[in-house]
Amino acid sequence: MTPDWRQIERERDGLSVRSASLLGEGWCSRAYLVNGDLVFRFPKRPDHWPELNREIRFLAWAADQLPLPVPRYIGVAPDSPASPNGYAMYRYMAGRRMRIESLTSADQSAAAERIGFFLRELHGLRPPDDIASQLPREDARFVAEECLGRAEREILPNLDAVESRTLRAIFATYQDTAENFSFDPVVLHADLSGDHVLMDSDMVAGVLDFGDVNWGDRDYDFHYLFLDFGAMFAMDVARRYGHPSLDHLLSKMRYFALADQVGTILEGPGRPLDGQIDAAWVRVKELLRDSDLDLRIK
Repeated sequence: MTPDWRQIERERDGLSVRSASLLGEGWCSRAYLVNGDLVFRFPKRPDHWPELNREIRFLAWAADQLPLPVPRYIGVAPDSPASPNGYAMYRYMAGRRMRIESLTSADQSAAAERIGFFLRELHGLRPPDDIASQLPREDARFVAEECLGRAEREILPNLDAVESRTLRAIFATYQDTAENFSFDPVVLHADLSGDHVLMDSDMVAGVLDFGDVNWGDRDYDFHYLFLDFGAMFAMDVARRYGHPSLDHLLSKMRYFALADQVGTILEGPGRPLDGQIDAAWVRVKELLRDSDLDLRIK
């Protein structure tokens, strides 16, 4: 549904909508770029507002403490008649989706340095109680057990014997390692994919979309880098972050990446965008193939 821009003009004093174009779409909202300098986010359902409110409140507190620009919301209208589920708005952050294939080695190293520093600072944040208490925290062991149980029923029947064995081995390695469940929780971005890292003039220029911000295992924040840019880049970020156990991290990134893609498949139609479930199947098989090769080498 196209927003009623005339209604939004009436609600936002001084705003004249000269141009509006779809900027992007996620599972929970659509974003439009207005006049080249404002981003309007439109939640898809009323029950997406708690997540968006959590993001807005966290960023209002955290923005000045982070080493890279992040969205700064300047307006919220949950009950606007301009759109079925209202909207929120922030100043546009210039840049493009991060891609490393076009970067020089020096630029890749600089990107890894900036992301590693960003994650170190983010993970070091200690929000006040009123914000900290709003951030979700999942039981990592329960999540792994539930994901494997559903995968046994709904994913493995579509895999061959080698793929099934490898999936079980990855989950078993994660679940059988006690230290995977004894971490001190930190503030996670929890969705640090290439779509959410902005590049400008071949430099990392900002970080978007904190809708999944929560308490959890710091190693989780490396796995989208692993998925989107490969192990070499993700490990370079981790080195610059100052990670104390890179070998252990690699195993965990493999588990987190696999569990994430399995989760997308299990989500089923509705929330994932067109093509994402098919893409998740491709990634699952690639992860299992590469992991089986690593296991054979070891």
